[in-house]
Parts: sequence; C-alpha cells; structure tokens
Amino acid sequence: MLSFPERLAGRALQATGLSRGHVPTEIGEVHYLRGEGNGELPFVLLHGLSANAIAYGDLIRRVLPHVETLVAPDMPGHGYSPVPTRGLDATKMTEAMFEALDHLIDRPAVLLGNSMGGLAAVRYAAARPDKVRGLLLISPGGAPMSPEELEQTLSIFRIHSHRQGLDFVDRIFAKSPPLMRHAIAQGSKIRFAHPVMRDFISSISPADLLARDELARLVMPTLLVWGNQEKVLPASSLGWFADHLPEHAVIERWQDFGHIGFMERPAALARRIQLFMQELAGRERGRAISGAHPILPAFG
Repeated sequence: MLSFPERLAGRALQATGLSRGHVPTEIGEVHYLRGEGNGELPFVLLHGLSANAIAYGDLIRRVLPHVETLVAPDMPGHGYSPVPTRGLDATKMTEAMFEALDHLIDRPAVLLGNSMGGLAAVRYAAARPDKVRGLLLISPGGAPMSPEELEQTLSIFRIHSHRQGLDFVDRIFAKSPPLMRHAIAQGSKIRFAHPVMRDFISSISPADLLARDELARLVMPTLLVWGNQEKVLPASSLGWFADHLPEHAVIERWQDFGHIGFMERPAALARRIQLFMQELAGRERGRAISGAHPILPAFG
C-alpha cells in the first residue's frame, strides 16, 4: 500500500538513522519505524486513514532529536504493514493496534494521533492510561456522528476518478500544493481503489466511533490541535471534543492548518510538541506548569 515516491521517502528516512521492524499480532504483522533521540520521553505517532508512518517524515526529522525514542507504526493494511488475510474492519484494526502498542510502548510515552489515528490514540489512552504520559490529537477523528453524517464524511474517501482525487487533495490541505496536486490525487485514487480499503471504509459504522466515557477516562495531559482550514471533519466534531474532553485538556485552533497540517506546518508543530514534552518533563520533576484553557485562539 505504498507508492513509489513513498518508498523513496521511506529510504530517505532510514538514512537519517531510523530503523524498521515488525510486531506480530493476531491478524498479521504491524510494521513500524523507530529512532533514538536525546530527549527524556518516548514518543509514538499514529497516522490516519490510508496514510502511513512515512507521511510524518518531515515532522519525524524535526521531533526526533527532542525525544528519547520515537516509534511510528503502520496500521494493518497501511504502509508496509501487510493486508490481513481475513480482511479488515474497525474491530480488527483496534485489536491489532492495541496488541502492537502494548508491545512497542515499554514505558509511558507521549502519543500523537491524526484523523483515524486520533481516534485510535484516544481509545488506547483511555484503556491504557498507564502507557500514555501525554496525548496529542491533531485533527482527530472519532466524534460521534449520525449515520447520514458519517456517510457524508466517508464519501470523501470514496475516490473513483481523477477529479474526485483532486477534490480530495483540496480537502485535506489548507492550500493544495500546486506542483504535487495531480500526483497526490492519482496516488489517492489508486490507494482507495484497493478492495481492502474499500471494504474497510464500508465497514465503519457509528458504533465504531468514540463514546463520552472514553474521553472522561483521559487522565493524562492532553492537547488537541484543530486547523481553521479543516475540510474533512465537520465542525461539530471539534464542538464534541470541546464539550467532553476533561477540563485539563487544551484545545488550540491553528491558522493555515488543514486536516493534515502536520505536513503543511511541520516546523511549527514540532516546536509545539517540544514545548508540550518539556512541560511534561517539568511536571515529572515537580515544576509547576501553566493551567489549561478550554479553547485557545488561532495559533499563528
């Protein structure tokens, strides 16, 4: 499930010192990238639907020096993780990722998730609070939707033509990259045409989304970043997170930031991640940190 440019990007990432590995799970192996830094806390990244760990490449290079270890798994049927022989649905995805993360996280880590990876990060942090030192949610999916709302959102990922591929690119970016727009559209069309991806999208139902009690169990420091140019998830999703995240959670709205803003503003996001981790390390050393805000104004 990787394009040729992604494979080249993966080789370039390995040249920076990242290694590759696989974790066995009940539904098949989960591939991951791993690197060592000079920071104090482990860091784990979870990607979104149809993406992969390599998509975080620019952010990984910027964050790696400031973490103790960095791990970025490919979800089953994504990236270098093989397609499960028994097919893929939301339940199998969750079980496999829990199994993989239980193996990969050997001491409390900062967990970052984008889109579908945000849903997975919340679900894992709620179920395994002893494994998650801090939680970073970047345009997270998972807010409850009606069947009609969910179908409208999932329809964005049903790409059958180049025109629909271009529309998809225009949705995921705050501002589409003109030189890569057609190439990304073609790659997206090919990826979403894969039978496993089509079946997985069709299997998602409102019952697979988050529940209020899962957010209530997030005892760790939590930061949610939402782009002012979000065009994939409905605005009601941000409202639901704002209403139901614990009071200690911080929500920031960023300008020039779309659904995959980590690709558009990696330097700014890496600085924010570094600050978040410094605050966590300071808390562990007994220093006070600033209080939370319900929703901060747009970040420049």
